[in-house]
Amino acid sequence: MSFSRSLFAALAAATLAFAALLPGAPAQAAYPDKPIRIVVPFPPGGAVDAVARITAQYLTQSLGASVVVDNRPGAGGAIGVQTVARAPANGYELLLGPIGPLTINPSLYSNLTYDTERDFAPIVLLAGAPGVLVVQPSLHLRSLPDFVALLREKPGELRFGSAGSGNLTHLMAEYFLSTVGAKAIHIPYKGSAPAITDFLGGRFEFMFDVVPTAQPYVQDGRYQALAVTSRHRSAAMPNVPTFAELGYQDVDITSWWGLLAPAGTPQAIIDKLNATLNEGLKTAAMRDSLVRLGADPLGGTPQAFQARIHSELARWKQVVEASGAKPD
Repeated sequence: MSFSRSLFAALAAATLAFAALLPGAPAQAAYPDKPIRIVVPFPPGGAVDAVARITAQYLTQSLGASVVVDNRPGAGGAIGVQTVARAPANGYELLLGPIGPLTINPSLYSNLTYDTERDFAPIVLLAGAPGVLVVQPSLHLRSLPDFVALLREKPGELRFGSAGSGNLTHLMAEYFLSTVGAKAIHIPYKGSAPAITDFLGGRFEFMFDVVPTAQPYVQDGRYQALAVTSRHRSAAMPNVPTFAELGYQDVDITSWWGLLAPAGTPQAIIDKLNATLNEGLKTAAMRDSLVRLGADPLGGTPQAFQARIHSELARWKQVVEASGAKPD
């Protein structure tokens, strides 16, 4: 009896194996076999959009499939992030995720419909850029210590602008002010463009921005850059010292951009995209494109990116709570 059952099982297995070889038999399609969409949760033209387009161009060339960028702005990035959180977990709908919507918004908004750690599978941390403290050249300051002294001489009198309450540019300033024990007046804007316009017009004395956005204004002398927020000097602003160099070791803030997929995406797809992009970040073309933008190429494993997200969520929760920041 046992022999008959074994023979039957063997014949059945052989029949299934033979059927799989027949024309028209279903087969697992190789990934990717159709266009891939990278959702950007901000409008075209900014640093997030630029990183997404650099990434899409490399993936299109490397994977042999069309990779397109789809801008879905709104609600501080929440609309685009939610779009991908609800998408099928098949590798064809990806998110170019910036630090704000992924790790700051969860502490600002009580009604978010996504959970960064629950709803996403990190693929790779693509690039980062430090913030930079810029002041009005008309202040005639020589250095960061001069500026700190001015803040302390005029407590609560100097003004700083930001791209919005709870935005990274706002929280970098709050973190800095708490570190040096100073107070200033916050002027929030609805986005970086109007904040920059008013800063160039002299409406406020200082602001924090990310290097890619501030770089052209520093180069033409309309911003005076005092310090960058990363541990190492920025390749885009090599003459600007770091806060750490000037004695402020706790001011270590890097804005970053990474690629993520909906949670549940097959690990084989995550690993393929991770390996492809890590190779891309070693190429001169992709690296040079990011450096020209003012960003530092990064890379690494999905696990390392997940750990970064986890630590940033905890960090910004503390800063948001301490600052009392509320969304506009």
